[in-house]
Amino acid sequence: MLTQALTMLAYQLPELLAASLVLALLRTRTPAGAHGRRLAVAGAAVVLVASLLRLLAGFGQAWLITGGVAAMSGSLGTWLALYSAAALLLSVASAVGLALLGWGAVRAIGATTARAA
Repeated sequence: MLTQALTMLAYQLPELLAASLVLALLRTRTPAGAHGRRLAVAGAAVVLVASLLRLLAGFGQAWLITGGVAAMSGSLGTWLALYSAAALLLSVASAVGLALLGWGAVRAIGATTARAA
């Protein structure tokens, strides 16, 4: 089970690190009232939370497959279908977060261009 957990962590690690880095950069390198900052921070936070939840869901799936279903009512197929639905929703949430991050960047670039003109 430990090797499965480490493998799942390795798959999620790039996204976790990238979202954490973006959040840190946004918090330290942009002024509090900057145009688009709030959207960008919200987007990066959504991506980070979705990635963490995807990691936890992966741990849950591994537990189910290794015998956790015996302790619960229902069939393995039902629980795996629920896992698939949760994974889909988390992917949609991550995409929304990425869109918010991009929207915030576009607003910031637009505000900078307007000031320069």
